Amino acid sequence: LKQHNPRQYARFLEPAPSTPGPALSTSDRDTLTISDPISLLLVRVPAGEFLMGSVVARDKHAYDDELPPHSVYLPDFYIGKYPVTNVEYQAFVRSTGHRAPGHWEKGRIPAGKDNHPVVTVSWDDAVAFCDWLSRETKQPFRLPTEAEWGKAARGTDGRTYPWGDEPPDEDRCNFGKNVGDTTTIGRYSPQGDSPYGCAGMAGNVHDWCQSLYRSYPYQADDGREDLKAGGWRVRRGGSWWSVARYVRCACRHWSTPDVRSYDLGFRVARDPLP
Repeated sequence: LKQHNPRQYARFLEPAPSTPGPALSTSDRDTLTISDPISLLLVRVPAGEFLMGSVVARDKHAYDDELPPHSVYLPDFYIGKYPVTNVEYQAFVRSTGHRAPGHWEKGRIPAGKDNHPVVTVSWDDAVAFCDWLSRETKQPFRLPTEAEWGKAARGTDGRTYPWGDEPPDEDRCNFGKNVGDTTTIGRYSPQGDSPYGCAGMAGNVHDWCQSLYRSYPYQADDGREDLKAGGWRVRRGGSWWSVARYVRCACRHWSTPDVRSYDLGFRVARDPLP
């Protein structure tokens, strides 16, 4: 791995808190509730800089594609507190006639999994869901960019996991086949939540991101956010079968847009309205 001067990232090298705390003010924890055509809860991530990528001096498990670490400024945005669930996705399928996930027998959600994250959905399926939700609500829903996902997961202190720097365990997230399947959204809240209150950003299911998989530093205007461009799309967060290294906030994964996998879902994002 290419080494970088730790002094440049000194403000990110202090250990992050290992348990959720009152680091964010009430105003920073604003939520957005959608009640029709489905019920969704989104949290606001305030504008500002955050660290994207890994500082090797802090994270010994960093991969080459997580380098170089760099600061990225993002305007404020909203992101789903939870991944989209089976029952939420079912409303989309029934409304549009879109293809149901392949493991739903006769188009029915598997028993007991209404509030599990929907899986075996492609990037194209996820974009179609966001387009439908935008039409129904007249609000601009979309997938989060890779940078937005990263900030929502780790906050502004460069932490390794959503809860801090302590390695994952069975009380904080669904990983390493400790459960052997997906779990309900919110099962690991609040102990596994991110600084902004996002749940399930480590383990359970990977989240599709809007962005193309390209090298760092991240540049939003370099074509990686082009919805019509071909290429691999980013997925983040690791899943229920991932080892600890893969559920780090900075760890990057990617797939072709047509891939559908038993551990791959998504959450939605939205810009503030004028």
